Amino acid sequence: MNNILFLRRSMFLMLSIFLFSCGSSRFVAPDRPPNDQRPVPAPESREVNLAGDNVNKLATMQVERIFDLSMHFRGMAGKPREAFNIDAFDEVYNSSWFTNRNSIQEMSLAEITRGPNSSDGPDTNGEWAIFRAKAQGVTPGFSIEDSRGDRYVIKFDPLGSPEMSTGAEAVSTKLFHAAGYNVPENYLVTFDPSILRLGDEVKLTDKQGNKRFMNQADLDDILSRIQKLPNGHIRVIASKYLPGKPMGSFRYSGVRKDDANDVIPHEHRRELRGLRVMAAWVNHYDTKDNNTLDVFVPEGYMRHYLIDFGSTLGSQGDEPMPPEIGREGPGDLKQVAKTIGSLGAYKRPWERKPAIKYPAIGNFSTEGFHPQKYKYILPNPAFLNVTNADGFWGARMVMTFTEGQIRAAVESGQYSDPEAAEYLIETLVARQRIVGEYWFSRVPSLDKFNLAKNEQGGASLCFSDLAVRSGLTDAERNYQYSVYKNGKRIESPNTTKETCISLASLDKNESAQWRFSLQSEKVNGTGWSSEVNVFIEWDSENNRYEIVGIRR
Repeated sequence: MNNILFLRRSMFLMLSIFLFSCGSSRFVAPDRPPNDQRPVPAPESREVNLAGDNVNKLATMQVERIFDLSMHFRGMAGKPREAFNIDAFDEVYNSSWFTNRNSIQEMSLAEITRGPNSSDGPDTNGEWAIFRAKAQGVTPGFSIEDSRGDRYVIKFDPLGSPEMSTGAEAVSTKLFHAAGYNVPENYLVTFDPSILRLGDEVKLTDKQGNKRFMNQADLDDILSRIQKLPNGHIRVIASKYLPGKPMGSFRYSGVRKDDANDVIPHEHRRELRGLRVMAAWVNHYDTKDNNTLDVFVPEGYMRHYLIDFGSTLGSQGDEPMPPEIGREGPGDLKQVAKTIGSLGAYKRPWERKPAIKYPAIGNFSTEGFHPQKYKYILPNPAFLNVTNADGFWGARMVMTFTEGQIRAAVESGQYSDPEAAEYLIETLVARQRIVGEYWFSRVPSLDKFNLAKNEQGGASLCFSDLAVRSGLTDAERNYQYSVYKNGKRIESPNTTKETCISLASLDKNESAQWRFSLQSEKVNGTGWSSEVNVFIEWDSENNRYEIVGIRR
């Protein structure tokens, strides 16, 4: 008993010290991370050991988290470790990982449609020379060089599911690019297989696992296992080789020690944490390390890419997405225990395979979708560190897509059935709404903070409401705010329906810092959200107030 009492007192003392050390009444802008696009020596190429990665994610990492006392104390204190690469306004810096696009400045429909593409894709009027191939597995493929000398990875639709995998890759590529991620140039192309020419000494690992040179019979076998159009032509995704030298996958934790620019642990990068929200929206469950790629670009630094989106939306690449995807992860002990405990009587809600209405879309719906409970193929270290601030950032990335932009992305999938395309648009919009309803009931949906002149000629703090803009709630919405000066509250909570708050009560004191602590009504109507804090100072040199920081 004495030991238990001692342990409790020790934990309370440590927690008290931790809470005291976390307190701060004045906002100080964080240091800017070093430029990660400086020329550096090229790192060594590497590959992810899939078996080792599975063991690490499913076992080793889970044990480490159990004994991570700092993480537990921060959780108890309500102060989880926030992302490291955010600026004073709670935004992600542009970097070799991410470029702020649609959530900062709305992209045109033409920009959405174009995505990362810089040309019209491979030349289908000349020969395609095959120089690399994969025959093993359910989804064969090969790499070609076209008549212009450009190189592409060619990806097919599986038999029985025309347009499914290629459409998913085309649509998701446009959405992830608009969000801000680095993705390859992926082109939807239809070609006559007669333009294929087998190159000299093309290495191949056949279906038996033997490594040898490819022959015409191998090519004929590959072409026999893919979906073709009625005229014999083939629809593919042609993924253009990225400029630079491929250096293997990046990991969602730690840093790449031989890359001098890589100094922020990946699990603490907001763009990787916030990816959790985006990936759940488009059913991108396969967020393993090996679906990423580091490329040492000609400018002399590493650029970090997300690749392979054929297993998104309703496609799993070689088949429609299984119904358990997103609802049950590998080694899901809770589900296994229910099955064993009931002696097999318990049936998982998704064990009955749904009917596929649109083969071009596969299995994609809102049924059972919950953005926070969505389960990925493996536990992801960055996703496990998501805070409310990361969640808001990811949700904003999703919610700033207009229906018109979503439609433009889906149209780039070139679905031959208009009803299938319309179903995909409706499902993406419905899942988007579920994302917004969840996250904007946890964090304020307030964004675009700015100072503007009011009718009296003074200054006001103004903002936009993403929940209103995206149609989650109507414009008649309540907001609550308190005002603090140098950490001391000078105005009790005020309630307003206005999206501009007058600064008339502030004095022009250049040594003061004011904090406006704002909350919005939860989208689900169950009370107030958490706070977003906006820090304001008086700029005597320019004779005006200025926003110096934002924190959620």
